[in-house]
Amino acid sequence: MRQTPSMTADATTALKCDLASEVLRSFGSVRFAATGWSMLPAVWPGDTLVVERVGPEQVHVGDVVLVGWEGGFCAHRVVSAVGEGETRRWITQGDGMSAPDRPVPESELLGRVDYLIRAGRCMAVPAELGVVKTLLAKIVRRSTPAARALVYLHRWVQTSHTRMVQTAEKPVPPCRG
Repeated sequence: MRQTPSMTADATTALKCDLASEVLRSFGSVRFAATGWSMLPAVWPGDTLVVERVGPEQVHVGDVVLVGWEGGFCAHRVVSAVGEGETRRWITQGDGMSAPDRPVPESELLGRVDYLIRAGRCMAVPAELGVVKTLLAKIVRRSTPAARALVYLHRWVQTSHTRMVQTAEKPVPPCRG
């Protein structure tokens, strides 16, 4: 059977996700670039997410967790937990998504986003969004054109900031981890 470009891309994505999952299980930490805008405004496309392996007892409401499913990854916020022990499931939802994801069993929980790197700076992922970010998340949930405009504006600001930093040639402090 001849593979189409989308089949090849899906297989490549699944392979990358399997490799990252194995690195996380073996070494306890993995970094990767965020794509999409489901976590706007807390996480922007291009942010580097630093994920640490954690046990299920270390996952709390408000944490952003990395979940492996359907041959890919999803980093969304835990909005609630149901059940106990081995039957425990977490309900996750992207900040910019209008509905929660399906329940996540322990077998699909890969780790917790410890921090992110944006424009060379380490940033904590807040457990709760402030007033302005909550308003932005509501806008993203309701309007794809508004989400695109925000992403475009964010890229423009980041590019301008990067040019200013390069011109000033100030060293960027290293991140922990």
